[in-house]
Amino acid sequence: MVMLNMGPESTLVAKVVSHRDLEREVILALGEFSQFEFIDVRLQADFIEVEKSRLEEIVYESLERLSKVMALLRIDPRKSKGKRIEIDDSTLEKSLDLATSVLKAIEEEVLEIDTITASAAVEIERNTSIRDVAASLRPLGLDMSFIGTTEYTYTTAGIIPTGRLSLLKWSLKEVTEDAFAFRARSLERGVSVISISVAKENKGTVQRILTAMGYDEVDVFDNVSGSPKQIAAEAIRKIVELEAEIKTIRRRKAHIAKEWKLRILTAWEVLDIEKARMEVKKYIVHTPHSVKVWGWIPSGSEQRLTTLLRERTDETVQISFERPDFAELESPTYLINPAVFKPAENLVTAYGTPSKHDLDPTKILFFTFPLIFGLIFADVGQGFLILLIGLAAWRAKRKGANWGDMLGYLQTGAEGLVMMGLCAMLGGFLFGSFFGSHTVIEPLWPIFAQTLENGTPNPWRQAHMLKLSIEIGAIQISLGIVLNLYKRLQHGDFRRALVPLSYLWLYLGFVNLLLSVSYNNINLWFSSTGHVNLWIPFIGIGLGSGNNGVYPPLPITPLMFTIVALFLPLIIMGVTSLLSGVDGLVEFMEYSLGMVSHTVSYARIFALNTVHVILSGVFFNLLPGVIDIPFPALSIFGIVIIPEFFMHDGHSVAPHLPLLGAIVGTVIVGMLEGLLAFMHTLRLHYVEWFSKFYHGDGIPFKPFVTKRIHTVSITSGSAQSN
Repeated sequence: MVMLNMGPESTLVAKVVSHRDLEREVILALGEFSQFEFIDVRLQADFIEVEKSRLEEIVYESLERLSKVMALLRIDPRKSKGKRIEIDDSTLEKSLDLATSVLKAIEEEVLEIDTITASAAVEIERNTSIRDVAASLRPLGLDMSFIGTTEYTYTTAGIIPTGRLSLLKWSLKEVTEDAFAFRARSLERGVSVISISVAKENKGTVQRILTAMGYDEVDVFDNVSGSPKQIAAEAIRKIVELEAEIKTIRRRKAHIAKEWKLRILTAWEVLDIEKARMEVKKYIVHTPHSVKVWGWIPSGSEQRLTTLLRERTDETVQISFERPDFAELESPTYLINPAVFKPAENLVTAYGTPSKHDLDPTKILFFTFPLIFGLIFADVGQGFLILLIGLAAWRAKRKGANWGDMLGYLQTGAEGLVMMGLCAMLGGFLFGSFFGSHTVIEPLWPIFAQTLENGTPNPWRQAHMLKLSIEIGAIQISLGIVLNLYKRLQHGDFRRALVPLSYLWLYLGFVNLLLSVSYNNINLWFSSTGHVNLWIPFIGIGLGSGNNGVYPPLPITPLMFTIVALFLPLIIMGVTSLLSGVDGLVEFMEYSLGMVSHTVSYARIFALNTVHVILSGVFFNLLPGVIDIPFPALSIFGIVIIPEFFMHDGHSVAPHLPLLGAIVGTVIVGMLEGLLAFMHTLRLHYVEWFSKFYHGDGIPFKPFVTKRIHTVSITSGSAQSN
C-alpha cells in the first residue's frame, strides 16, 4: 500500500471569475485555501493594467517604517512569542489602521533614541581621539591650541621613529637655516613624540621631509585648548557622561521593545501579508466588470476551494476545473507526506523535485537514511546525544522558537535527528559501543564484538562488517530497481519495463554468485559440478559463503546458474535497451558498470564504522584514565546488556567507562564523524540508490499561502500557520 501512494499527487487548473468589487475577497479565500499556485496569463491581449492605489502605496511605506523600527529595537520577526493576537484584516483599511496606531505610538521616540545614541557615539569617538592625542602630547607639555598655522608660523606635533630624530633635526636645520623650534620625548615601542615650529613659508618643505621619514601627525580638534593633562581629563569626563547617557537610552529602548514587541510583530505581520496579497494581483486579469484568475490546485480539493470562495464572495462567483493538454509537462509537483516525514522530503527535493513520472521516495528514505547512518555512527551514548538534540529541536520548533540561520537546520530536521539518534543507539547495542568504549555494553550481535571470549582482538570483525555493508547495499540497490520496474509498469510502459526486470534478475544473480558461491574466485562460477546455494540476507554473516549450512542448496550447477541468472538477463537487458536508441544504450552501460561499482561503494559503511571505532579508541589510549565510571550488570528479558565482566588482554575487567577519554572523544569524534557519516549516507542515497529509479526534474509546487506566527485572523478559521 505504501508503494501505491508513492507517486506525486496530480494537479489540475482552477479558473475563478468574480465581480471586480470582490477582488480582495477572492484573494483572501485563495490565501486561506493555501493550495493555489497562480498561473501567469498576462501575455494575453486586451487586459486592463491596474495601478496601485494610494492605500497600497501606504502599505509599502508603512512596512518599510515598521521594519526600520524593528531593526532598531532588534526584534526578529521570525521568532515567535508563543502568544498570538487576534486581528481583523477583512479590509485593507483595518490592516493599515492597526499598523498606523503602532507607528504613531512608538516610531518618533524610537527614531529619536536612535539619533541621540548615534550622536553620543560620535561624541565618544571624538573625545576618545582627543584623549589619545593629549596623552601623546603630554610628555611635551604642549598646548594643543598652538598646533596649526598662524599668520607667521607653522606648528605640528606627532609621532616619528626614534632612530630618525637625528636626521630630522639635521634636515630642519639645513632647510630653515637653524630657524626652528624642536622638542622630542621618547616613548615605548621605538617611537618618539615631537613638536616642530617653523616659519610659515617653510611649511611645505617641512611637511615633505616629515612625510618621507614616516611621520604620523596628531589630529587637531576645534575648540580644544589647555595643557594635555587638562584636555585628557576633560575628555575622559565627557566619555563617562556620554556612556552613562547611552546606557540610560538603551534601557529605555529595551523597555519599549519588551512592552511593544508583540504589537509591533502583529502590525508587521499584517502588513507583510497585505504586501503578499498585493503582489499576487499581478496574476489577476482585470476586465471592466470582473476579475479572472487561473491556478494549479491538487486534485480532490475542488470542493474545498469552491466552498471557501462562495463563503468569501457570493453565489455569483464562477469556478471551473480542467486538465489541459500542457499539464503533463508544465504542471507542478504536489507532494503529500505526513509532517514527521518533512526532513526526508527536504533531502529528496534538495536532489530534485519529483516529476509526474517519478516516484516520491520520501517515505522509504525516512527509514533507510537513519538506518545506514546508525550503522556508520554506531554508538549508544553518542546516538543518545543526537536523540536529545533532535528532541530539543523538535520541542523548540513546536513552540515556534527560532534558533537562527545555522542552528535552524537542526529544527528543520528535528524528526530526522530523532530517527538518526535512535538508529545510532541501535547500532551501538548491536556492536557494543558506548561513548566509544567497548567495556560497557555486551554486543547483541556477538560476531561484531571487538574481542573474542578470551580477550584477544577479534580478527574476523572487519570481514563480517564488510559483508554486512555489501549486503545492505545489495538490498537497497535491489529496492531501487524494483521501484524503477514499478514506475514503468504504473505508467503502462511495458516494453521498457523489461529493462529493470532483466536488470533485477541480473543483479540478484550476480549478488548470489558473489555471496553464496565465491567472491574471490570467479572460476567457481563456471564449475559444471556441485550446486549453488541461495543467498539469504544477513543470516549467513559470520558463516562464510557457499555451502555454509545456512544458505539452502539449489538443484543447479554454478555454470548453469551463471548462464541463466547472469548472461541471459544481460542479453535481454541489452537487446531491450538498444530498442530505445541512444538513451537505451546509455542506460545499459550505466546499469552494467554500476552493478559492480555501486555495490562496492557500500563498503564505505564498513570503512567509516571502522574509522569511528578507531578514532574513539585513540582517546582512551592517549588520555589517562583519571575517572572510571563503573556499571552494574544489567539484563532485560534474559538478554545481557551489561555483563558482569569483560575479558581484556587475557584478564577480566568490570564494566567501566573512562570518563576523560569519553568526553574528549565524543566532542571531537562526535562532531567530525557525525558530519562525515551524514554526508556519506547522503551520497549513498543520491548516487547509488537514486540513480536506479529517480530523476528529480519536476517543478516544485509553490502555492499562495498566508503564513502567520504572531496573529490569528478572526475573519477566517483556517489560515495557514507556519
